[in-house]
Amino acid sequence: MKKPFYKKWWFILIVAIIVLGALGNMAGGNDTTKENDKKDKVETSAKAPENKDSSKDEKEDKEKEEIVGINTPLEVGDAVFTLNGVSLADQVGPSVLPTKASGKYVVLDVTYKNNGNKAVTIDASFFKLKRGEKTYESDSAASMSANQGEDGNIQNSFFLQEVNPDMEIKGKVVFDLAPEVAEATDLQLQVQTGIFGTETGMIKLRHY
Repeated sequence: MKKPFYKKWWFILIVAIIVLGALGNMAGGNDTTKENDKKDKVETSAKAPENKDSSKDEKEDKEKEEIVGINTPLEVGDAVFTLNGVSLADQVGPSVLPTKASGKYVVLDVTYKNNGNKAVTIDASFFKLKRGEKTYESDSAASMSANQGEDGNIQNSFFLQEVNPDMEIKGKVVFDLAPEVAEATDLQLQVQTGIFGTETGMIKLRHY
């Protein structure tokens, strides 16, 4: 009696070859997948430093922000700010009706010039004092009083005053601070181009 064909040696050999071939393809596919995964990881790692370098560059740009001193014009956007002088006072305004400080007044003599193409409405809020992480706002009422003459007239108040292109105004901006803060040597003046502070710059209050 003849053996069925599926029990013959040559049939078994063919089946074995087919099975081994299939296993080889599966193994090759896994290697390809691993290689692709490895390639993706390498590409991702190569891209990562770009973001890091970008953040570093932005940080360095901020650190390089120019800080000027007294009597040195500072250009911020279309505006030019100059701090002409700094003084301390217990009161400001006309002698007949002065405005008195709760602490100590820091009185800044400043000049603002509009180099833009449109009129700008400037206000005392464009000026802030900085000391470390702390920010001090200007005193609008005291600033108006400081710009008031003995006759009661106010020429430049820095209170919502409109300045046309190529024009400049000079006046006083006043801050009411605690005495120890007013006398600190590390105070800096922050100036800005608009009410919302679109662009800013820094000026040192002291020569030392």
